[in-house]
Amino acid sequence: MDTSNPRENSQYTLLIVDDNEMNRQLMALQFKRAGYNVMLAENGYQALEKIEAIPFDLVLLDIMMPGISGLETLEEIRKQHTLISLPVIMVTADDLEQSVITALELGANDYLTKPLNIQVALARIKTQLALKDLAALKDEFVRFASHDLKKPLIVMMDIVSELKKSLTPGTTVADDLPELVDLITRTGENMQQVIAGFLNTESPTAATPEPKYKKILLNDIVDKSLQANESYARKKGVRLKKELANDLPAIDADEFRLSQVLDNLIGNAMKFSPRETTTTVRTLADENYVYAEICDGGPGLTEEDMKKLFTRYAKLSNRPTGGESSSGIGLSMSKQFIELHKGQIGVRNNPESGATFWICIPIKH
Repeated sequence: MDTSNPRENSQYTLLIVDDNEMNRQLMALQFKRAGYNVMLAENGYQALEKIEAIPFDLVLLDIMMPGISGLETLEEIRKQHTLISLPVIMVTADDLEQSVITALELGANDYLTKPLNIQVALARIKTQLALKDLAALKDEFVRFASHDLKKPLIVMMDIVSELKKSLTPGTTVADDLPELVDLITRTGENMQQVIAGFLNTESPTAATPEPKYKKILLNDIVDKSLQANESYARKKGVRLKKELANDLPAIDADEFRLSQVLDNLIGNAMKFSPRETTTTVRTLADENYVYAEICDGGPGLTEEDMKKLFTRYAKLSNRPTGGESSSGIGLSMSKQFIELHKGQIGVRNNPESGATFWICIPIKH
């Protein structure tokens, strides 16, 4: 993040809190010139109301204000927001050294003195926002490790368990041993692709990584995702069926991201389906889009569940049929990736039972 790059700074929204109108307007003008989005509050009460309603990236808070002081406002902010989730930089006069010390003890991230040196102010804002982005990257890595790598590891451990049974001294080698070895190899290769994709797209300077487009066939991605989920399907007792349209046009897409989406949707379909049901994956196309539909045999979704879908950490009324964990991360991540492709994602309940999740990607990007 460069203080001289207004386009990059435009992703951040700052809140300036100062009881002096001239100070507020001057700071707003200076930070807007640097590309930041800026909102204003003239006292602590107004600031707390806005912070509760709007997800700000950073607050510039005057210490000396009538009514509720900056220090009291800071105390209230820290009851709801950590130093990382909402950085607060105090703004003070030169002769308020003790107030600065108190502010730092109460959870201020930094401070600036009046009159502002704009270059110093921009540099300190940059530092705090960079720390916030690094924390977000850490959270994204935890999500990645717990969600994207957990299932392949479970699959590999199941295969190893089967291999142990086949290789026990005195037992006959199973006929499907080569198939098991091939499956564990493909699962390992899939994990390597997931890790490589994460390392290639996630960086402290890329809050929303752009897809790496290339010409791909949706059917090829579906086939790979079905293969990656074969072992999970056997464990769940769910039949996997594919109905792939012939001669689908190629699309410009990020193969890694699209594979993650399909893997999530296919895995979720089986996760919430009872044994002896069928999960069907089909592809089709019209003049403008190619589509993938994942139709499961589960209980379907309530109207309340429909409202929560595709939001992070959403807790739905349905529970996994095999006692698996469900964080709600996969669907929100899938929505983000599909939107990066200028596509759409949605769901509908089937006429008899179950639900169908669908995605569409434009043929011409």
